Amino acid sequence: MYTSLTVKYLKISSYIKLCVGAGFSLGLLIGLFQLVVLLLMRAVDHTGTAEATSILGSLLRLVGTVSAYTLGALFFSLISYFPFMFLLKRKNGIAIEGIFDSGTE
Repeated sequence: MYTSLTVKYLKISSYIKLCVGAGFSLGLLIGLFQLVVLLLMRAVDHTGTAEATSILGSLLRLVGTVSAYTLGALFFSLISYFPFMFLLKRKNGIAIEGIFDSGTE
């Protein structure tokens, strides 16, 4: 069952976790897409340009893409935290829906 909450304040550590998680997910998605494209290019390319289309190069590109997006999201979260908090105060919070665990037992 989904619960609706209104977020009026968010700790910076929680905001960073959300942004870095989103950056990692986006980087993984884009990196996997690049990996598939490069592997398909390797399958049809017969010119001998093995550096850009090697399996090791493709896997390193995947790791690099995920790392770049994750670090970019970290820097973005540090820069955008205070404008986001200003928006939360100005709009009197934002409503989110999901399944939440209170963390108290």
